Amino acid sequence: MVNSLVLDEALSIPNIIDDFSQVDKNPYENISKLINQKKIKYVVTIARGTSDCAALYSSYMFAKHLGLPTYSLPPSIITLEQSKFDFSEALVIVISQSGKSADLVECERKSRLMGANTVIITNNVESPIINEANYFLNMFAGDEKSVAATKTFTQTLLVLIKLVFVCLGKKNINDDIKKMSEIIVNDSGNEWNTDIIDKSINTGFIIGRGVGFALSNEISLKFKELCQEMIEPFSSAEVMHGPKSLIENSFKLFLLGMNDKSGQTVNNDVHELKNYTNLIYEMSSNENVKSNFFYPSNKILELDSVILMSKFYPWIIGYTIKKGLNPDKPRYLTKVTQTF
Repeated sequence: MVNSLVLDEALSIPNIIDDFSQVDKNPYENISKLINQKKIKYVVTIARGTSDCAALYSSYMFAKHLGLPTYSLPPSIITLEQSKFDFSEALVIVISQSGKSADLVECERKSRLMGANTVIITNNVESPIINEANYFLNMFAGDEKSVAATKTFTQTLLVLIKLVFVCLGKKNINDDIKKMSEIIVNDSGNEWNTDIIDKSINTGFIIGRGVGFALSNEISLKFKELCQEMIEPFSSAEVMHGPKSLIENSFKLFLLGMNDKSGQTVNNDVHELKNYTNLIYEMSSNENVKSNFFYPSNKILELDSVILMSKFYPWIIGYTIKKGLNPDKPRYLTKVTQTF
């Protein structure tokens, strides 16, 4: 395969996960005390791009496992509209790979002034936020130079999963993470095929449900920024309310099946849609399903998300190269985006 910086970073994910299980000393316990002592009533996330896809993932995790409603706050509500909130019972989580975006720096500062306990999840130990926020959670992803985020997304998922598991009192989470890295390494020879996708079709859906919908948003973003394909993410429950009208033959339909209760309904939800297109691709860990994109299950549902994305990233980069595009230089994009 062609030399590619972003591909090298994506392929480094298993080793980074293995290192993470050994070096991570983030203050999860301190945050879990706030949550378990009922001092936090809800969670607000502030992020953009890939980080906001991770924030969406967290909204399922905090609600499902900890009973905490979670809302993704558009930064402009604070930076431009200058709205005021009583955040005295809120945990505000700012997610930023670079930790440099001016709007996110401003949102953390103002959220703290409005009474929030603030958390910054970043890969940058020199971010101006880490010395100001109440808590700093390091992604431990290593230097990520590529425009397209890969390993920082999977590391953000791990940080969020670990925070939830610590809140639940699961003491052996580091052992589970290490085992997961071994599963990914052992499966590394089973690469997804870049040739089975029709490169001439640039429109489609990526459909999931639950945490699978959050992953669908990140998968959709990578199709757009790397491949210049409009593959839109939808919940399998929501696509039936109107968007299905777009589907026709030769319209790409990606189905993302996770092993949680929501993910297991995807095939039933979209059974009708399979009649409308001849381009159906399934991402699944079910060995009984004829899947174009098989990923091995960790048997810990939350960690399956990391395994899936570790398989997806090298594939989407290889697919981008097959299309004659340069994944290291996505058109019009830069590493740090300033919107404020």
